[in-house]
Amino acid sequence: MSRPSDIFERVSFEGEPRVHSNPFVSYLNSLHCRDSGGENALAEAQACNPLFNHIQVRNPLVDTIGDCLRGSEPRHIILTGHAGDGKSTIALELYKDLCGLPFNQPLKQPMGRREDMAMSSGRLASVVKDLSEWGDDDRLALLEEILKGERRFLLVSNTGTLLNLFCEYGDQYLAKSKGETESALLGAISSEQCYDLNFGGCHFAVYNLALLDNLSTARRILDRMLNPENWSACAGSDCHTHCPIYRNVSLMHEHQDPVLTRLFLAYRRMYAYGTRLTLRQLTAHLAYILTSGLECGGIFALSQRIDKPLMSEFMFYNRFFGDNGMSKDIPAMQLKAVKEIRRQGFGERPCPTWERRLWLLTRDENLPLGIPVLEDEFDKLRHSGSGEWKAEDVNLSPDQAREQVRRMLYFLYIFQAGDEFFIRQFLASPAILKWWSWQSEEARLSLDENEAFKQRVFHVLQEQFTGVRLPESAGGDQRLYITLNRHKQDIRQSAQVVIAQVDFGSEFSLELTGVEDEWGGTRKDLRLVGRGRLGEVTMWLTLPFLDYVLMRHGGEAAEALQAAYVARLERLKAQLINLGDKTRGDDVLLVRLRTNHTFVRQVYAVHGDRLEVANA
Repeated sequence: MSRPSDIFERVSFEGEPRVHSNPFVSYLNSLHCRDSGGENALAEAQACNPLFNHIQVRNPLVDTIGDCLRGSEPRHIILTGHAGDGKSTIALELYKDLCGLPFNQPLKQPMGRREDMAMSSGRLASVVKDLSEWGDDDRLALLEEILKGERRFLLVSNTGTLLNLFCEYGDQYLAKSKGETESALLGAISSEQCYDLNFGGCHFAVYNLALLDNLSTARRILDRMLNPENWSACAGSDCHTHCPIYRNVSLMHEHQDPVLTRLFLAYRRMYAYGTRLTLRQLTAHLAYILTSGLECGGIFALSQRIDKPLMSEFMFYNRFFGDNGMSKDIPAMQLKAVKEIRRQGFGERPCPTWERRLWLLTRDENLPLGIPVLEDEFDKLRHSGSGEWKAEDVNLSPDQAREQVRRMLYFLYIFQAGDEFFIRQFLASPAILKWWSWQSEEARLSLDENEAFKQRVFHVLQEQFTGVRLPESAGGDQRLYITLNRHKQDIRQSAQVVIAQVDFGSEFSLELTGVEDEWGGTRKDLRLVGRGRLGEVTMWLTLPFLDYVLMRHGGEAAEALQAAYVARLERLKAQLINLGDKTRGDDVLLVRLRTNHTFVRQVYAVHGDRLEVANA
């Protein structure tokens, strides 16, 4: 294949420039902090912006809170969480709901720090959109008014301000120690479900948005961003064919499955491993990967340069990572989502079967991406990544070309059954596709899956509780031993004293259990459940633990169990010590690890001056 002089597609713009021809582009750029134009990132600014309706989705909590305030049972609402979790947006939506204003109608002026209204039932209600805007004395007076119960309140506050107010009020007026009040409030804030807090004779329904899974809401926001109505001005323009922003929108809209599914698979993997992004951070990142911070007039200026930039520099599959496929976009490093995504190391784990197909001289030439507008670019990147062209000739190193090919495959390629290993490797999560398949309403745990996962969970628990690395083929004994050991797997501890044991095969089961959240969604996770005498024993087996189980099964001995799960397993071990079978009297049960990696049981007993040893 001969190399043309200008090998990769570059940004071009035909016709006369039309600066800001699509106002929605400027609006999206106002949602992130890549540059100085992030004025619409806050709910206060969104309230009066008519374009906010183009991305706004109704939060299920609004109906729940509205019903609570209108109900016959006197109760106030507290919304807390991190900055950017959507507290003020919920307050805005509820204010419109209580005032009878249309959901999609912008306000004529921003909400005040307190808005009073009469509900349809005749009861009085107030919305306090941010308690941190109030002075100390005003906060105390406000809480005193709330406790009188003459009107219903929605109180929005960050955690620190809320704690300080309730502790100070309880200490001064209710003869409650600060420790007592703080303990009660922290218990409410720590709940993933709505928590009923009784304070000063009043009931508060407490919602901590920081603990709620917000990815389904973010997905709905992206759907709104991609709505064709927002891009009608671009679709009718001659320049849309070579506009990187419209290219991104078209690709993501026309290929929602796989693009959106895999986009949120990456977010889900981060969430499961403890990296939670607020709705504001997610919205900012989604806006950025669509526009790269470009404006319509800026695209025209780029197209007039002698050294026109590559179209791929602005494609979402690169901007998701905060770079242009070659170097970091330094201003984008301000985005929390970008910083966290780059820390994940997505795409760093090789997938040997696919690497062979893509890069060897005998590689699979008949491997189309399946996306006509990107097919030529994909093929040229494969040639560049194979080292057939010099890096200085194409201004792209083979490493950079290979990375872009992997990204394009991850986001856009339709994998056949059995080929999804590439996705699991890209996300460094062997269990994520299986977990994802369980989230459908009709999903069930098959008998084969149940048996396979149960055996592998048993294997990991046996290793954890005995401190011994065991091969997957180690015997068929289903007794789970808890022993005295040194917790060092680099030392062979062939003989250990048994503290307790349980029959894992008959006394434990695996269940696929759904848990509803306050957003109206349901997430399913595996749960290890005890039976009979172990009925009170249970442990959730979420994605990180399942990944570890499958990695151990695959022989990845260097993988370490997360510290949080080590603590959970220690709690499980303590429960089993209390409930499991123990040796009686002065007898000592030992298990010895034989060379074939199976355990042999021996009981040692002292009778008078004799030591008796028997196989158990």
